[in-house]
Amino acid sequence: MKNKSILIFIYMFPVFAIILCLFAKETSQVAKNAIYLCLDIVIPSLFPFFVLSRIIIPYITFFPCPKIIKRFIERVLYLPYYTIFIILLGFISGYPSGAKMARDMLEEKLIDSRQASKLLPMANNSNPLFIVGTIGAGLFKSVKLGVFLLLIHWVSGLTATIITGRLAFGKSHDNSARNGERHQEYKKSNPTTISLPALIAASIEEAAILCIKVSGYIVFFAVISELLSLLGVFSLLAGFFTLLFTGSSNTSVSSEFITAILRGLMEITTGAQAVNNLKSIQLNIQLAVVSIIFGFAGFSVHTQIMGIMKGTGCKYRVLFLGKLLHGIIAGILTFLTIGVMPITIQTSELQIISDTGLLWTRPVVILIMILSLIINPYRISPWDKKAINKNKD
Repeated sequence: MKNKSILIFIYMFPVFAIILCLFAKETSQVAKNAIYLCLDIVIPSLFPFFVLSRIIIPYITFFPCPKIIKRFIERVLYLPYYTIFIILLGFISGYPSGAKMARDMLEEKLIDSRQASKLLPMANNSNPLFIVGTIGAGLFKSVKLGVFLLLIHWVSGLTATIITGRLAFGKSHDNSARNGERHQEYKKSNPTTISLPALIAASIEEAAILCIKVSGYIVFFAVISELLSLLGVFSLLAGFFTLLFTGSSNTSVSSEFITAILRGLMEITTGAQAVNNLKSIQLNIQLAVVSIIFGFAGFSVHTQIMGIMKGTGCKYRVLFLGKLLHGIIAGILTFLTIGVMPITIQTSELQIISDTGLLWTRPVVILIMILSLIINPYRISPWDKKAINKNKD
């Protein structure tokens, strides 16, 4: 079965190459914009969190934790209490920093792969600056609306976190409290042997290389999404779903609406822009759909997360179900909140900063990436070594 899949991929490769050549101008522009997005927004926002998480993880069990929070994490989510740091940072740092922190904890043997699987949908959420600034102030021309979407995102994320913590793997982690105590005792009796300066240097190198990987996923999915749109795949699927739900394939508004949702399921930024461009759709429905897109995060983010967790044994189905639940709850909460408590929104003429000019941050970011690749391009984690040895056997 695996060999057949490889053969199909090999035979389809020339077709993909021809399609890329036919739409070279469009895909090149999309890839260029995606690279600018990574240099101007993604890397500067993620890099500090990647570095910080790697530095604090070896010492995380030394931090005191209030008993009420400790009991909540261990008895409701069935996780060690110190994972609260990953969950909280995951709500304020944006995708996919939660996955990076979960992997760091795995490598420090503070959690196992099943606990890490449970953490992934909890600790990977949209960046507050992205929701308030780019979407609220930029797309909808209202900071107030951005704050509203952020609060919905957080509330629905916490709700989905509790439900996912109760459902994922059942109650197999009732002993997580004892596991946490054992990890804490182990860390106190065996403090880390890595000096802080060495740990900071390694953290910077790992963070820079990981930023390059994340940028690669973003560019790839941006190009794939544009190709699917140019080839009419989104329109075809939208027509099918329109016919399925309405009984007619001639409803252009419904078709455009479904197309925007499909783009959002691939990548959140283009999806949010497509929804905002549907001026014939009521604002409350637009906001509900945007909340669903933020909660689900899109397959681009899913791929980034699972790419970071490669070789750790984490289950994608837990991430998928958790983010799907997050999106559904967010959409329902947004729609109901606006219906029960209508809000008055005053829009402004705020504009999104153009991403085509030469910003001074780009040479700095590129220089850091190049230096990191030169200094330590082939750092292999214990999980990667395990996967390599398994393949050899």
